[in-house]
Amino acid sequence: MRRILLASLACLASLAPSAVEAQPPRVVEIQYVPVQRAQIAMWVEDADGTFLRTLALTQATAYRGIGNRPGASQMNSGFRWPYGRREGVLPVWAHRRAAAPDAERFHRVIFQNRRSEGDASRSSADYSEDSYYCLSFRSGDESIDAVSCASTFNSDKGRFVTEQDVTRGYFEPYELAPSNTIERELDLWSLYPPRRDALRCTSAGCYDHPDVAMFVDDARRVMPEIDAVTMATPPGETPQRMMVTWPTELPDGEYRLFVEVNTELDYNDEWGPDEYPTPLGPDNQPFGDEYWDWWAENNGFPYRGQPSVVYAVSFQVGGGADRQQTAEPEGYGSLSGIGDDAGEMHTMDGSISNDPEEAPGSGADRLRLQEGTWRLRVTVTGPEVCEENVAPEEIASLEITQYEERRDAHRYAQLAFEVPDDDLGIAEYQVRVATHPIESVEDFQRALPANAASLDSVALMVPTNRAPGEIVEVDFGGLAPETHYWVAMRAVDACNVAGPMVVAEYTTPQVQFTTVSPCFVATAAYGSPLAEEIGALRRFRDRHLRTNTIGRALVSAYEAVGPTLADAIREDEDARSVVRTLLSPIVALARWIDG
Repeated sequence: MRRILLASLACLASLAPSAVEAQPPRVVEIQYVPVQRAQIAMWVEDADGTFLRTLALTQATAYRGIGNRPGASQMNSGFRWPYGRREGVLPVWAHRRAAAPDAERFHRVIFQNRRSEGDASRSSADYSEDSYYCLSFRSGDESIDAVSCASTFNSDKGRFVTEQDVTRGYFEPYELAPSNTIERELDLWSLYPPRRDALRCTSAGCYDHPDVAMFVDDARRVMPEIDAVTMATPPGETPQRMMVTWPTELPDGEYRLFVEVNTELDYNDEWGPDEYPTPLGPDNQPFGDEYWDWWAENNGFPYRGQPSVVYAVSFQVGGGADRQQTAEPEGYGSLSGIGDDAGEMHTMDGSISNDPEEAPGSGADRLRLQEGTWRLRVTVTGPEVCEENVAPEEIASLEITQYEERRDAHRYAQLAFEVPDDDLGIAEYQVRVATHPIESVEDFQRALPANAASLDSVALMVPTNRAPGEIVEVDFGGLAPETHYWVAMRAVDACNVAGPMVVAEYTTPQVQFTTVSPCFVATAAYGSPLAEEIGALRRFRDRHLRTNTIGRALVSAYEAVGPTLADAIREDEDARSVVRTLLSPIVALARWIDG
C-alpha cells in the first residue's frame, strides 16, 4: 500500500499544473472539439513507439468501470446501462498501456453468482443500491435519451474472477455471427480498471461481495496515476483545451501524442445493428436461452457501431515553440477488443465514415474538423513565455448555493466566485468535488472533476473570458441527494501554473418529488401524453431548454399560460388540427436537433 501511495503522489505531481520554479515549465497544449458522449484516451509515446504514460482517460472508463464490470461484452446498452464489459471501448490505448515496460493488468470483474454473464436480471441476492447506473427495461434507441433513472436501482457490482473460476472454464456467451454463439472462456485479467465509484455496502439488505472493497486499490495499484488522469467527458461540439506540464524525467526530444475516441451508436453501412445485432443465442429467437435471459434479449439497444478511431500528432519538446496538427486519423481499433487483432490499429479505409458534411461527428469526424485543416492540434509553449510568470491570485468569494429549480436541487447546485487576476490571463478553472475533505493538492487530484448541470455526465465548463473582480455564476451537477460535499477550485494560467486552492462545503437537499411537467397544448392537440411527438418535444425541453437560464425562463412562461390554452382547444377538433399543423415544423426541428 505504501508503494502505491508513493507512486500515486509522484504521478500526481508530474501531471498536475506546476508551481512557479526557477526553470520555466515545458508546457504542451492539446486542442480538439469532440462529438457528444465521446469516450477518450490520450497517451504519449517516444519516437521509437514506446508507450510512456497516459495523459487523460474519460470517467466512464477510468471511474465508472465500463471496460471491466459484470456482464457479457456484447450485451445491449442503454441510458446508464450497468452491465456488459466494453472491452472494445478504447482497445488501442488499453493494449499499448498493458504492453509497456513494467505495466500490470487489472483483476477481471464478473457477476457474483448469476446463471450466465448474459443475464441482465438477477436470480439471487447479489445487489446493493447503485448511485449512478440503472437498468431501464425498454428497447430501441430511445433508451439513450432517457431523462433520468426513473427510480432507485440495485445492481450487482460483481467480484473478481478466481483461479477456481478459470479452472472450471468460466465463460461469457460470445457471438461470432448471429446464431453462432461460442463460450468465450475468461481469464483472471482485464486491460481496463474496475469501478471506483462503488463503495462496498455492508448494511442490512446489501449483498455486495467483499471484493468490491478492493476495486479502488486494484485500480490504483495498476495505474497509480489514475486519479490525476481521470477527466469528465467533455461536452460535445465544445472546443477543448488541455494543458500538460511536461514531466521532468522525460528529456527534450520528439514525441507522439495519441488520442483514441469512441462513441456508442455511431452506425454506418458497414458497422451497425444489422451487422452486429442484439445477441439472441443459438436459436436466434428473443425468448431467452442458456446464454442470454429474456431481459438481455429484449431491452436496451445493440450499441456496436464503428470502432474506436485514433489520431496521432508528432511534436518536439525543448526546441522552442512548436505547433503541429492533423486532420486525418491514424487508424481505427478493434470493434470488440477481443481476439487476434484486439490491440491492433488498423489502417483507415472506406469502412469508417469521413464526411463532415454528410455524416458530421461520425467516424473520423468524432473530433470535429476545424477550419478545414485540423482535428487535433498540439502546441508547445516557448520557454520565454513562462520565464517571468507569476501564479494566478487566489479565487475570492467562492460560494455554493442551492439550485434554483427545487425539483433538480438534489443533483445540481450553483457555484459563484470572484475572478482573480493573473499576468497571462486565466486559461482554465479546475473544479473538483468530493465527499471527503479536500485539504491538499493530493486530495484535490483524487476528487472528481465537476460535471455540468446536465443529465448527461459531461464536464463543467467555467468561462474564462471575464475580467478580474467580476462575479461568475455557473451551475454544476453530478450530485446525490442529502449528501455533504467539499468543492475545491483553483485558477490555472497559460503556463499551466495553478493558483491557490480554495474550498467550500455544501449539503444537497432531499429529493423533491413532483409530477412530470406536461406539454399542455401539445398533449391536448395530439390527444395523449404518450404520443411520439410529445416525447420529441419533451426531450427538447428537458435537454435544450431546462439546461440554461433563458430556456428555463421560456419554459416557466409557457407553463404559466399552457393549461389555459390547452383547455381552449381540447374539445375542438378543428382547433386541435390547426395546432398539430403549427407544431409539425417544431416537432421536426426537435427531432433533427436530437439526431
